[in-house]
Amino acid sequence: MIKIILAVMAIFLLTGCTTSRPPVTEYAMNVHLPKINLDKGVCAEKSIKIAHAFSRNNLISLQMHYALGEHKQFSYSESQWTDSPSSLVSLELSRFIRETNLFKNVQIAKSRTKSDWILETNIEDFMQYYNEDASSSYVNAVIIFTLIDTSNNRVIASKTFNSKIQTKSLDAEGGVKALNEALLNIFSQSAPWFGGVCK
Repeated sequence: MIKIILAVMAIFLLTGCTTSRPPVTEYAMNVHLPKINLDKGVCAEKSIKIAHAFSRNNLISLQMHYALGEHKQFSYSESQWTDSPSSLVSLELSRFIRETNLFKNVQIAKSRTKSDWILETNIEDFMQYYNEDASSSYVNAVIIFTLIDTSNNRVIASKTFNSKIQTKSLDAEGGVKALNEALLNIFSQSAPWFGGVCK
């Protein structure tokens, strides 16, 4: 009988020590790229390397940040990115540049091969915003593209693109979907610019 009581007490103590945490939902970027037809021009003979994106510290972690009002920033406790936003944007950008078929070849940042051009990306903003009473939400994406000639480190062209999208739901998933749409908008805006640089 004492053994049974001790066993029940041990089970009670062990289960009492554990705390239940809600599961963390992970999100990735998945931009549905449109078909783009551009004149290759001089880019047909150029190789390009996509440098890893520069960004603020809050975009190089897995935490999903959001802003409330003008000055308060928080992190979602039950949602996070599968990879840092800056890495996810760099990955989607590489895929986008390949899809344009403008360049002879497209290399990722870690490639040891030498390229003719480098595309530097600076993510100035890529976050979800709520108004003060959290009754509405939108995302804002601001990205600067800079093309650099590796033979002389000269800037060939540079331009800022931005997109602001209202979210369809007031949660992390709504923010991710809107950020996907904002990134697609930026790619769509930048495609003619890349085409113009290649002329």
